[in-house]
Amino acid sequence: MKILYLLSVVVFLVLLTAPEFSQARLSRKKCRRRGGSCHLRGCPFNSIYLGKCWIGSCCQSQIFD
Repeated sequence: MKILYLLSVVVFLVLLTAPEFSQARLSRKKCRRRGGSCHLRGCPFNSIYLGKCWIGSCCQSQIFD
């Protein structure tokens, strides 16, 4: 019975911390709602990284005045 208790505690702790390791990827629509666009590799020059996109990086172009 003690093994069952210990096993259930270990499973609970593993499932509790699991969402920290998975980072949600942005869909193309969500990236565009944030004002960005999806790029296959890293962000181009003069752009800001907004998050991971489904194919690479979600980046927003930066306009200088």
